[in-house]
Amino acid sequence: MIYLTSDMGRTEGRKVFELPSTISETIYQYVKKAIINGEFKPNQRLQEKEIAKLFNVSSTPVREAFFRLAAETYLVINARKEVLVEEKTLAEVKELYEVVRALDIFALKKAREILRDEDIDELKRMTKKLSEYYKGKKIQSYLQQNLKIHDKIWQSCGNKFLYETLSHLMEKIAIHRTSNEFSPFSVPHSLEKSYRDHLRLLKAIESRNIMELEKLAAAHWGEEFFLEERDDSNKKD
Repeated sequence: MIYLTSDMGRTEGRKVFELPSTISETIYQYVKKAIINGEFKPNQRLQEKEIAKLFNVSSTPVREAFFRLAAETYLVINARKEVLVEEKTLAEVKELYEVVRALDIFALKKAREILRDEDIDELKRMTKKLSEYYKGKKIQSYLQQNLKIHDKIWQSCGNKFLYETLSHLMEKIAIHRTSNEFSPFSVPHSLEKSYRDHLRLLKAIESRNIMELEKLAAAHWGEEFFLEERDDSNKKD
């Protein structure tokens, strides 16, 4: 059972009670996680009855979870009432990265103003671990650590709505990173560029260099697309 912590009644010195989630919420979280992790693939059809059987419930909470996921564009319900995992085009994934770039610049500006010395020390430790994964060619571990570093910065920006929006966007991008077509390191040298960017990012944060931070954010996200466009431009020249 998944539990959600309630902030209702939070007072100094009192215990915070945990309220059990509804079954619809539990199914929603299960399906969403399966989509993000690539267990349910883009364009895969999901059967309402199978999910209901898995949780030993009626179709009603499953349908509620499906409608919620469709509203958040994780699922598509077509004219025949079939439920399919949303499949983004390459152009749509590039658009997601464009939004992340813009919001990341804003988050970096805000985080730069309030990051504490202990936050920077933590980012140093996280970047050291990133270096270990990079040198050991542990791609999946590198990807996860990469996102943890950004998540740490976003959490430190002091704006919970900005943080939630960026986290939501990265969940959407994570879905398509399970596909070879959308692999972030499918383009030659993109892994090296990502790693160099993170070393520069740490230095820029330490020095509070906003111009460098803006420059890095503008070229870091979707580096596979950035490099492809540059390579195409060079070929034309």
